[in-house]
Amino acid sequence: MLYPTSGSRLFIADAPTGRDGAIPASGWVEIGETEALGLLGIEWLTDEAEIAEDIDPTAALVNWTAKRARRAKPMQVVMGNDPTDPGQIILTQAAQSMDHYPFRIDFPNGGPSRQWLAQVVSLADAFDAANGVVRLQAELLPSTSTGIQRSEDT
Repeated sequence: MLYPTSGSRLFIADAPTGRDGAIPASGWVEIGETEALGLLGIEWLTDEAEIAEDIDPTAALVNWTAKRARRAKPMQVVMGNDPTDPGQIILTQAAQSMDHYPFRIDFPNGGPSRQWLAQVVSLADAFDAANGVVRLQAELLPSTSTGIQRSEDT
């Protein structure tokens, strides 16, 4: 099934949780002025080796890749910078904290959602074009221990 992203809403919990903490049922605050939601998923560190497939010394080497360790992929979020927005205020607090915060994306029209724990590892003003508005750019690093909860999987 295809899910539209236009009109998606990004939320942050109003308080942090432990790294293996539970996603809350309430206490969600929408992060306003969200313009772009990046990638949300995992990637693997890999090891590569070149080996000969035959005993024949003239045979070409074959490149083999093995998954070594799973890690979270940073998610980049871009917003219009609104220092009075309650969600952006909590996002700023999260950026200054070592704690993990619960996040949630709701797709439009009552569609599915995603929930995860993440640390805010980067928060910066993005100036871009001189005739544009100041944006706020954040990078969220999901916790690999809790994973990403997909509402379609329940």
